[in-house]
Amino acid sequence: MIAVAIILNGISRKKNQFYSSIHPALCQKFNVEVFETQWPGHARELARERVQHPVDIILAAGGDGTLSQVVNGILDGEPRAKSPDLGLIPLGTGNDFARACGITANPGQLISLLESAARPTDVGRIHCCDGTGKKIASCFINVCSMGMGPEVVARLEKSNRALGPSLTYFKAIATTFLMHRPRVIRCQTAQWNWNAPVRVLAIANGKSFGHSLFVAPDASPDDGMLNSFIAGPLPLWRFLYFLQTIKSAKKIRHPNIRYHTIDRAEFDAPEPCAIEADGERIGFLPAEIDILPGKINFLRP
Repeated sequence: MIAVAIILNGISRKKNQFYSSIHPALCQKFNVEVFETQWPGHARELARERVQHPVDIILAAGGDGTLSQVVNGILDGEPRAKSPDLGLIPLGTGNDFARACGITANPGQLISLLESAARPTDVGRIHCCDGTGKKIASCFINVCSMGMGPEVVARLEKSNRALGPSLTYFKAIATTFLMHRPRVIRCQTAQWNWNAPVRVLAIANGKSFGHSLFVAPDASPDDGMLNSFIAGPLPLWRFLYFLQTIKSAKKIRHPNIRYHTIDRAEFDAPEPCAIEADGERIGFLPAEIDILPGKINFLRP
């Protein structure tokens, strides 16, 4: 019987749904063991430990942040002759990577995915600095960002999310816009450079972040490339107008908005500039970001 380890976000608002309908259905078909997170970053530790055990599949049960931690834990736990396949039960607020891949929390679909072959999936890698200037490394599977992104994440961490995902994210984004001062970010790639103030600079493996903000509508998680989105200074009214365009998965045509594809880029800033990845703050510039093609075997339609 297939051995499945589920790493469940212990504070997920959908935990009852997991235990009432998803968990019983999976237990009928697979050898399932559940590990609940107990503190921030625990999912990474749990995944690292599971890689050293005879488990066939690790399922991240939570949102983009939980999935990202599990990805990092699996990569931390290498080497093994064959790392476990990775799957996802979307129980988070944003669930952007799940949405891009067409993954739902429907038990029938999850069972079908667990019985199918995993697909090689790209992972983004970040080398940056922590708050003391020490060099650190982290991976992401969906989107990382600079500018407004880390500030939005900080507000989301303090919110109770009682408004539901759409209004919770919109409130955090609008509030951040009003208080955020665009900062100069320098980006250097083999094909193009940027050295100007930005509102948002996102590097994407998935299509969207921030609950369906499609900053990379053309992105594919298995093409060996990352997609970049840069939004320079914009007035509030135009920014809000563009939000609707982004949510419709359409590209914006404006001189202060740029889309590119990259496989590697270097970032720096004259002022302190934070970076977040998959909805979690991880460090500060300077940073180098590149792609690890097909690094994870991921269960997706």
